[in-house]
Amino acid sequence: MKPNLTRRVALILAEKLNFYTKKEGLAFTKMELGMEVFLVNISKIIIMYLLATLIGVLWQTIAIHFAFALIKRYSFGAHALNSMVCTAICCFAFVIIPWLLLDIGINNFGVVAVFTTVIFILYLYAPADTKAKPLVGKGLRLQLKNKALICGFALMLVALLVPSQSLKLLLALGAIFQCVAILPITYKILKRSERNYEKYEKA
Repeated sequence: MKPNLTRRVALILAEKLNFYTKKEGLAFTKMELGMEVFLVNISKIIIMYLLATLIGVLWQTIAIHFAFALIKRYSFGAHALNSMVCTAICCFAFVIIPWLLLDIGINNFGVVAVFTTVIFILYLYAPADTKAKPLVGKGLRLQLKNKALICGFALMLVALLVPSQSLKLLLALGAIFQCVAILPITYKILKRSERNYEKYEKA
């Protein structure tokens, strides 16, 4: 089967980089896959921010994406079925929803209510791993959980301090979207396996 454009570009870039790193076998394959993931993620971000610019919600998209990415960094979570589905979901969540909610906001009582729920979900389910990246090691998972909780608290403080009620809502929505990604029901809907680290720790 002929490789797609992203894979071909990733291979070219990996080969150029390998001129300096001199990796072979599995190490080179990992570098190539990493390059491919990087290119896919960059393409999603470009599409998402171009759409946001076109419909006039760029700063709103940046705000909601920032909150989402900050918590995702340590809580991980389920992925979409493929890159196209992921791009569509990201555009809907980070561009279309902010556009639909223009000039709508929440007060600090709403911020506290939302982030209390967010922090509770993070405490129960973060970090949520994937089959491709099992989070092996109780110490690692505890460290990631603590960092995710700290990010949740920090984001709540930022949302409480900013004067704009629209920005408060966007930060809260970004956190909520990431919490959805770590819920067990999300894994069931997407037919993804949970607690993948258990297979390795039992072995």
